Amino acid sequence: MLERCEDADGFVGYRSPRLAALGVPHLFTTRIGSGRSELDLGKLDARARERLRGALNAGTASFVKVHQVHGADVLVVGASELPSADARADALVTERKDVLVGVHVADCVPVLLARADGKRVAAVHAGWRGLVAGVLPNALELLGKNAVAALGPCIGEGAFEVGPEVAEAFARAGLEHVIHARENARPHVDLRAAAEAQLRAGGVRLLDSTDRCTYRDASEFFSYRRDVTHGGRAHTGRLGAWIGVAPG
Repeated sequence: MLERCEDADGFVGYRSPRLAALGVPHLFTTRIGSGRSELDLGKLDARARERLRGALNAGTASFVKVHQVHGADVLVVGASELPSADARADALVTERKDVLVGVHVADCVPVLLARADGKRVAAVHAGWRGLVAGVLPNALELLGKNAVAALGPCIGEGAFEVGPEVAEAFARAGLEHVIHARENARPHVDLRAAAEAQLRAGGVRLLDSTDRCTYRDASEFFSYRRDVTHGGRAHTGRLGAWIGVAPG
């Protein structure tokens, strides 16, 4: 189970005991930043970067994020250069010690992965489209067997009502068990259960998760469906999931 952490300045995040045991710097952020101010990682300015580096104990590491497109592409951040500003992918993998790879979410499942030695890590944005397209199996192929995983806060099954076409997509992907039929209502889908099933099928034995729901737990999380789809707002903030390789 993920552990909630709050520092003396009020900054709140969640960490995985299993990833921490590998010495891997990582963090799932909330909307609660320093001094209890709102932290929106859709606006990753210099102050937010420094605050995150401190929370991650990551020194001068560079933050690497690319444009997410709800697909299955995985980008390897290699030794030669960082991705260009127009790079598109929904998972980042690296062995570099001078970077932190990350994804932004506002209901989708953020997944952090590490090889068993902590020297190769990945950050994955797993929305429903990415899950049925296979972004998690694709990321696991680059991590190797016995990867350690952590699932961050996402929208819960009770709040994720879908149309029949989405339910059918999950069924075609072999994820029928995450579809919950409702009498005289549209089905709901458990994204967290779908992600865990794919990770287990890919050989992950060590996995941390959480029961926190971005839609329900409004004091801690942004939610696109709550704030925009149902709330009528023009936009909502973004949460982050960041990870780097173990030092040494």
